Amino acid sequence: MCSRRNVLRGLGATAAGLLLPTRAFSQIGRSWPSLGCADNRVQMIDGDFAMTKYVEKLKAAGVKTVGRFYDREYGKGIGESCYHSPTKVLSKVELAAIEDAGLSVVTIFQHCNADCMNFNVDNPATADKGRRDATATIQLAADLGQPANTPIYFGIDFNPVQYGSCKIPTDRVWLSVETYFKQINEVFARTRWQVGIYGSGRTCRLLKEKKLATYFWLSASLAHEEQNEFFNSGEWHIFQNRIDIQKDYTKKGDEFIDTNVINPSELAGNPNGPYFGQWTTKGPAEPHDINDCYDILASRAFLKKACGYKDASGKLQPQSTRVIYDSTCRVMTEERNGYFGISITEGDEVEGYVHRSDIIGGMWCKMPRYDTSRVCAPPPPKLDVPAISTL
Repeated sequence: MCSRRNVLRGLGATAAGLLLPTRAFSQIGRSWPSLGCADNRVQMIDGDFAMTKYVEKLKAAGVKTVGRFYDREYGKGIGESCYHSPTKVLSKVELAAIEDAGLSVVTIFQHCNADCMNFNVDNPATADKGRRDATATIQLAADLGQPANTPIYFGIDFNPVQYGSCKIPTDRVWLSVETYFKQINEVFARTRWQVGIYGSGRTCRLLKEKKLATYFWLSASLAHEEQNEFFNSGEWHIFQNRIDIQKDYTKKGDEFIDTNVINPSELAGNPNGPYFGQWTTKGPAEPHDINDCYDILASRAFLKKACGYKDASGKLQPQSTRVIYDSTCRVMTEERNGYFGISITEGDEVEGYVHRSDIIGGMWCKMPRYDTSRVCAPPPPKLDVPAISTL
């Protein structure tokens, strides 16, 4: 039987704060009666495709909020040419289906936002991107009935430094991002909505310091600048813990979902509970249950790359002995012989095993630094761990 109250008591968690003193994972694993149960499934997902047909299955899987996209028409040339799903943009039909299922929605705008070159303030073709994006956003929000005082997140889907295809010097990258959000705020100042940011820890921190955003959605890329620092500050609202997962309620092909965990701490600026911008056309939606949010965080952990060892099905085969913390997992079993059963796809069954030295958790502990110097523990002996039944 799942018991959130017992889990919280075992962890020493309270509603007062998220960043609790770090304790050894092995010391708390045995006090988790809710590991691998329905109560700690993630309650927020996002995807770039229409979910109209899937809302009842999402609800049955424990989802309460769906992250969906705003976008604008695509042109040609710099800043206009990039992949986008044909059903990327939230529609009235889809929104009605989400609401009819008793779910809420949170919105994010993205238009070729994965390349810093599309934000270059020194290029006339991209220098006015913020105004164009914000203008398109408010039209969509008005048409769909997004209520006043709810946020719209804007994506910065790249590490905010000069690297690879990003040919702009780092200081110009930041000037471009800052200019983009100044333009968004300029447009939003004449509207009823608030500005949010989806991006790296550094992007979130600087925009928070400059008061250019009030809601913060931390991306899943643990190697990006200041990811751990901003996560550990407790000032984020959403953390995208897994990306590109395919579930049985989506068709085969390019319909992948991302899963997210919600910050229940008052450090996120929500004294009345975990609110991160979710809404329906009737108004801002109710905050998620604070105990649920703590339970979900407590049963997830940071995992070293390639350190999950395969089970009988052959999954989670180690790929390397030089590893980095670049992933998260859902902890499915208590510790046995130094190993935990885990899922790395937010599933309801054990997909492999990880040694306690290769994991930091639950997610209420501090996110570790991105570190290439670590190595995996030796493969486990034959484990007498019962499989978790599908929920």
